[in-house]
Amino acid sequence: MSAMVLFSAYTIVDGIFVSKGVGELALAGVNIALPFINVLSGTAILLSMGTSTLCAFALGHGDHEKAEKIFTQTVVAIVAISAVITVAVSLFSEPLAVLLGAGPQTVGYSAQYLHMVCLFSVCFILSYCLEVMVKVDGAPQLAMFGVGISFLINVGLDYLFIMVFHWGVWGAALATGLAQLGSLIFFLIYFLSGKSNLRFRRFRFRLKDFRRILPLGIADCSIELMLGFLTLLYNHVITQLLGESSLPIFAVIAYLSLVVSMVMQGIAQGMMPLVSLAVGENDRPSIRVYLRKALLSVLVIGVLVELFCQAAPGTIVSLLLSGDSALFDETVSALRQYALSYLPAGLTIVLAGYFAALGKAGASALLSLGRGFLLLPAALMVLYLLGASAMIWTAALIGELLSLGLGLFLLRRNEAAAKKELDT
Repeated sequence: MSAMVLFSAYTIVDGIFVSKGVGELALAGVNIALPFINVLSGTAILLSMGTSTLCAFALGHGDHEKAEKIFTQTVVAIVAISAVITVAVSLFSEPLAVLLGAGPQTVGYSAQYLHMVCLFSVCFILSYCLEVMVKVDGAPQLAMFGVGISFLINVGLDYLFIMVFHWGVWGAALATGLAQLGSLIFFLIYFLSGKSNLRFRRFRFRLKDFRRILPLGIADCSIELMLGFLTLLYNHVITQLLGESSLPIFAVIAYLSLVVSMVMQGIAQGMMPLVSLAVGENDRPSIRVYLRKALLSVLVIGVLVELFCQAAPGTIVSLLLSGDSALFDETVSALRQYALSYLPAGLTIVLAGYFAALGKAGASALLSLGRGFLLLPAALMVLYLLGASAMIWTAALIGELLSLGLGLFLLRRNEAAAKKELDT
């Protein structure tokens, strides 16, 4: 969980420095570009979580060679996919910025950020994959340490590039990319040093491995893509209802939501290899214990975050907007409403990860895709079509409650099926 928080902090640090060093519209421009970061992270998650599950299954069965071949195959696939993304986005960064919701006041900032960040696509995707595999390798403390070093690099370079050199949004993107490069180098040293249990080895490309990897990674991937998709929708809706000058309101909410989502995903992803190993060992009591602990962790953290957002929202907003900003009070009110969605979102994220860890790709995908691309967007679009500009910040709560209801239904059905199988 700590590693995931630090991972999300890269983008937040960019936002803070951009807001203080360049301005509110630049902050909105970076936020408009965030769906591309979500695509990079989603691609990393799609390949990494399924790979970690299959490797954990193999290790649980004592098949070390199989685990290493799957691991190496995924790394090679990531390098190839990253190259395609880099070429495509570098050629079409400005049209992509417009597609993501940039208008005349923000398109320049968004295009600059996209063009620089895409050059480091392989660093974003591969460093995340190796960070996940370090946990499977039995060294979660190294995952946190490696991401922590990268975070410190990002903070230092952001200050240097934005506050000292005055490179603006371009400098923020460069700092983030170099920080990801630092993370990638750290994890590569670990896996190439001979200290890891998992090693790179020769393999024959097996398409059937990806037929298992991709469905198992959809749950967590869709969570990341959902953040990008909702950011895109909110940016378009806010522009239509409130005007482009109001985009910084959602920028603040999006940055906080990124942290909260990463915390919840960190809990789920910390649980997943443990559950998968227990499945491989047929240890049913441990499976239930890991799920209960993950849900309890989310419950405690969700309540604490909610209390803080209601009691001191101005403290959060002041990190990104100045106190004399015309949007400050409106952002505080919007944050209070939106924050109500964080607890049900966390519970749903854990349930989706739990199904993936069990190898129940269908249930995991149904919950994650239904949440991210149907229920939440539907709630937002209904309020938009009704012209309820004052209520659009409650759309997330409506969608998350519907998603949690679906998750609990799937969990109950799965438990009933498991009980029936045990009885027979």
